[in-house]
Amino acid sequence: MLINTQNKKFNKYFYPCLGGILGGISVSSHLWLFFMPTSLFILWSRSDKKLANFLWGFFFILLSHSWLYELHPLTWLGFSWISSLIISISILLSCSLIGGILVYLWGLLVKIILTKKDICKMNFLSLTTKVLLLSFVWGLSEFILSQTPLFWIGLGEGIVPGDMYLAGLAKWIGASGLCVVQLTIGFWIYLIHEKWKRKYNLKKTFLFGLLIIIILHFLGGLKTPINRNNDYPVALWQTNMPTREKMNFNNQLINEKLINVQKIALLNKAKLIITPEGTLNNNFNLAFKSKIRMLAGGFRNSKNGQRSSLLGYQIGDKTYSFFIDKYRLVPFGEKIPEFLNIFSRGLSAVGGIQPGSNSRFFEWKFTPPLAIAICYEISDGFKIRNAINRGAELIISVANLDPYPTKLHNQFLSLARVRSIENKKDNVIVANTGPSGLISEDGKVIKLFDPNTEQNKVVNPNFSNEKTFYTKYGEIPLLLSFLVLLGLNLFFGKLTNQSAS
Repeated sequence: MLINTQNKKFNKYFYPCLGGILGGISVSSHLWLFFMPTSLFILWSRSDKKLANFLWGFFFILLSHSWLYELHPLTWLGFSWISSLIISISILLSCSLIGGILVYLWGLLVKIILTKKDICKMNFLSLTTKVLLLSFVWGLSEFILSQTPLFWIGLGEGIVPGDMYLAGLAKWIGASGLCVVQLTIGFWIYLIHEKWKRKYNLKKTFLFGLLIIIILHFLGGLKTPINRNNDYPVALWQTNMPTREKMNFNNQLINEKLINVQKIALLNKAKLIITPEGTLNNNFNLAFKSKIRMLAGGFRNSKNGQRSSLLGYQIGDKTYSFFIDKYRLVPFGEKIPEFLNIFSRGLSAVGGIQPGSNSRFFEWKFTPPLAIAICYEISDGFKIRNAINRGAELIISVANLDPYPTKLHNQFLSLARVRSIENKKDNVIVANTGPSGLISEDGKVIKLFDPNTEQNKVVNPNFSNEKTFYTKYGEIPLLLSFLVLLGLNLFFGKLTNQSAS
């Protein structure tokens, strides 16, 4: 009896932790197909347990965002080694705690909507509407969170590169819709398990679910060919200037490197050079007249303070003549609350900076219109979609991902690939230590530079004015579907109450 009690207590904590760990590992990895469905099956199977939901969410974020630990050591910013360790661990645990709370709240909703009666005996239509409603709540919540600085990556974009066929649905339903699909698949596995455990006939459930999954993969894999126009070569300079060593790269050294970079770009017949976020120091001026058009990550002063920007140089310029400012700033890194300004400049080498306009549309007379994402603005698909609806024909994503490990590089790549699929647009990416290269309109990686090395290579992006269903309508179909599901659940609830009375 004592052993059984101990086993129950062990399972009570072990399985939700395992589910979160498997989900966290599978985000932006090839292991998605093996780990994520299992993770979501565990989530649904324990969804009526408050602690289980919290533990799943906590460990999901702990594993998927473990790169936050790589902030340590912050000794180069003046923190002691032990203070740096405490800060890095505290940030990771705080994010994990928030993740746990959010899944806990979702679990409370599950308990209200999907009461743990015998789900194997529930009316098929009623059960389907309840599960879809709960899945839509999660998907739309990720969309809402993506409009805040407190979101990086979730279930939606995490599907890439694990299942590119299913990810292809993003051109219809976006990343939020991909959340709904994944959660529904997780419940299907849970329902099959429950029917098997209770010795119910599960053949119809299995075959019907399998048919739906095949259809979804078919729809995601559907492609309409476009005419690729590759007559605008673009040179990408992956600088490999680690942030912790940036202070050693003075303006003279950067000028010398830029002279060489421009020479190589011109030899390769490039029409434009793009450099990563933060390449140029504040108030930087070229020591020579630019020989080629250039979009360079750097800093500029405005009346409201310093800003991180993508700076446009025309041929013959020594200083920038166009710019687009970064609008989404890292909390407590680039942007700290005003009341803390007297205590800290943040966890950034440049101190606090100010946000620019939230429009990601960049119209420069030397190129077709562009959609610009600076660093983790890539997680905000809504703003990129808006830029493309205004006429942007190419996405450009610049970043500074040092000192973070390969895990974050892979997540940035996944986010960039989903943005391409959603809008059927090529995505030029360039980061100081990687990833840098070119992503096609269907999310395939056409070219990817070796990470953590200085690279200066040319890519040939395609400019396109085509728009997908998602680009045109965004989350509106999902929101309408959510309202319909909400109405159906209220209707079925009334029928159930009338039958009971």
